Amino acid sequence: MSVLRDARRKVAIVGLRRRLADGSNPAVDPTRTLDALRQADRVLFLCHGNICRSPLAERYLRRRLEATGGRDLAVDSAGFIEAEGRPSPLDAVTAARKHGVELSGHRSKRVTPSLVEAADVVVLMDATNYFHFDREFGAVDATVGFLGPLAGGTADVEIPDPYGGDAATFDRAYDRVCRAVDGLVAGLSRRSR
Repeated sequence: MSVLRDARRKVAIVGLRRRLADGSNPAVDPTRTLDALRQADRVLFLCHGNICRSPLAERYLRRRLEATGGRDLAVDSAGFIEAEGRPSPLDAVTAARKHGVELSGHRSKRVTPSLVEAADVVVLMDATNYFHFDREFGAVDATVGFLGPLAGGTADVEIPDPYGGDAATFDRAYDRVCRAVDGLVAGLSRRSR
């Protein structure tokens, strides 16, 4: 039965990727996401395991807001894997340091209804995250958007999961996460002027 369930999930995600690519899903609109972030008090970054992309986005955004004297925004991250307390892989820690972020002490946590309810904006990394979020939480008051489109200059909505890849795979993913967070910070500062 799990093989059939996995096959259905994969088909659903392929269909979702098509809808994301054609821009028909409002979650891919960077203007909509930035508008929501400008009004937000709390943002939650989600990825699959909360050991690679979402903790980088969380910590990098905090660092950027502190460095720019940006607005006070509560930032958190989580993932969909049940097991909590997992550390970031060594390649993640190394790649994050290149962006001034320390992940060696990070431990994963599972997304919960209370984390989602507390967030004004939920920022996802890929279609699989969107699929799981929709299945678990459905319609929520928080605005849901993708981080990828905030990087600018790319039509790619998704930031692929580097887990299991080599150092270069982590570097590419982390460069993209940081460019997108830089776009987010720039978008927030444009509104405040």
